Amino acid sequence: MKKEPKLIICSLIFILGAFGNLFFSTALHLLLSRQMTVLKMLPLSECINSLFQSRQHWMLYLCLQGFSLILALMYYFTNLRPYQSDLVEITPEIKTPVSVGQFQHGSARWLNDEEKDKAFDSFILDPNHSLVKQLLMPEEKFKG
Repeated sequence: MKKEPKLIICSLIFILGAFGNLFFSTALHLLLSRQMTVLKMLPLSECINSLFQSRQHWMLYLCLQGFSLILALMYYFTNLRPYQSDLVEITPEIKTPVSVGQFQHGSARWLNDEEKDKAFDSFILDPNHSLVKQLLMPEEKFKG
């Protein structure tokens, strides 16, 4: 994700957190100081007045706003891409993940060229051999 959209979302998190924390901190402050017994939504003017009149309310608001800031920073600095492992190219169209770890899920892998020569026997046909010529061109008469 590019920086500009991330910054916009981070600022939205911080600003929405500021408004949400204003109401939440006011309700929490009034409940803890026993000035309110029933939880209810307070008007914005009362929230702002309480915030500037009480040092305890101001500190509670700053603590909650610190959490909003941490949330915004975590969003900005976390990597939102899915996990991508390194790949081994078998052919131009086929790629498999590199085996990692302690092989809890198996240790199968592709043989390299030197190991293929040791693991499998091979035979190279001579195209000039008469039997091979007959197999390749059956319509011609075999002259041996």
